[in-house]
Amino acid sequence: MLYLAMRARLNLAAILLTFAVVTPSTQVANPPVAQALPAQPGTPASITEASVRGHMEFLASDALHGRGSGTRDEWIAAEYLASQLRRLGLAPLGDIPPGPAPAAGQPRQPRSFVQRIELRAVESTAPPTLAVGGVTLTHGKEMIVLNLGNVTRIAGSLVVYKPGMTVRAGAAVLAPDNTSADDRAAVAPASLVIVPETPAIRQRWDTAASRLPSVPARAVALPAIAAHRATMIAVDNATYAALLALPAGARVLFDPPLKYSDTPTYTWNAVGLLPGSDTPIREVILLSAHLDHVGMQPNTPDDDKIFNGADDDASGSVAVLELAKALAEGSKPKRTIVFAWFGSEERGGHGSNYFAELPVVPTDLLIANLQFEMIGRPDPKVPPQTLWLTGYERSNLGPELAKRGARLVQDPHPDQSFFTRSDNIRFARKGIPAHTVSSFGLHKEYHQPNDEVRLIDFPHMTEAIRSMLEPIRWLANDTFRPEWNPGGRPR
Repeated sequence: MLYLAMRARLNLAAILLTFAVVTPSTQVANPPVAQALPAQPGTPASITEASVRGHMEFLASDALHGRGSGTRDEWIAAEYLASQLRRLGLAPLGDIPPGPAPAAGQPRQPRSFVQRIELRAVESTAPPTLAVGGVTLTHGKEMIVLNLGNVTRIAGSLVVYKPGMTVRAGAAVLAPDNTSADDRAAVAPASLVIVPETPAIRQRWDTAASRLPSVPARAVALPAIAAHRATMIAVDNATYAALLALPAGARVLFDPPLKYSDTPTYTWNAVGLLPGSDTPIREVILLSAHLDHVGMQPNTPDDDKIFNGADDDASGSVAVLELAKALAEGSKPKRTIVFAWFGSEERGGHGSNYFAELPVVPTDLLIANLQFEMIGRPDPKVPPQTLWLTGYERSNLGPELAKRGARLVQDPHPDQSFFTRSDNIRFARKGIPAHTVSSFGLHKEYHQPNDEVRLIDFPHMTEAIRSMLEPIRWLANDTFRPEWNPGGRPR
């Protein structure tokens, strides 16, 4: 049947061609149309809007229910990305599947592009209390636990933060609500940060008071310190004034009642490697995104319960995938490139923490990390066709890429502390120049069910990805090694 259909098409083509040859008037009225040659593989033009849209329409579709962190839908997204890496011929860096041991003296190599990370769920069993200087504050009354960190029991002396001071790891800090981005970075090592209420916090106070604080799950393979996250507590204005009046060194005790689950849950990364021509491997570039979003939210008041996460961060995931394709199709780079999509960024960054603490390539080989996050729509605060880089001023990586054609400028939203709010921060704190590429314009669809494919600006997104290809290729082939500017490395 197929053969006959093909012959019929060929015969029809021959008839039409004969008719065109023997009928001069047809030749004049309908001259041959020149066919555009397909784009050369591995070039910016080979990154097409159709391909970008195709990946987006799957990853941000209702079928994946918003790719909730640690859900089966996140797993499907990871497997989809892994299948694309297999097609591109990249080397797998995921789990080693069970099976017979290799021949003597031969290592067992990963055959999967997916890493499965075991987590243990934790839940609050009662409203937490905070004792400070002999006064006890209770969640839902004088205070609200904004989020619980990874250190559960905190005991020590209260530190009243002042701009420019150094905060030791594990400290309990009383901070103002109007600290700068640098001050927020300075208090990051603390285990407990207490802030006064703001109008935004007061607006959601009753809602937060009506439920117990959620607790991030723990990655079984990692020590707690690997995923450091401070506990954040807001207190009402009267309580904050009382805490400020306490004598120096007031004792603090925070020990929330928690229950640890015996049942494991999982999150997933997708990881592949494009080997460079330099052997043995001496330097590695990491291109990454997070593949999860916030999933289904049954309590949202509208009929749409699916938080699709098209911009956040299907757009970044597709960017890394398109760059992987273009770089794999081009000539082999000198430096090795690792492509990674991290799970559970929205629930504490478990995927990137796991990767940073149990790396598939030695951390000392990583010379740079570019995370792609929310590039699906333009930011009106920067010129058209422009992206911005978090922490642009912290290292020489952004300026050097910009010299080679990357349309990168400084983050126009320094008050949002985006440098510390994506997976790049895990690598930056290890000394690797690591930044996030974005064009997020603080649109109102952030973490809402209407962050959907229909709002993606595909010409902008396609051109954004294309604009980064050659600068990244330069980085993969040059001897330039990014460095932190004085005072730029986060601690």
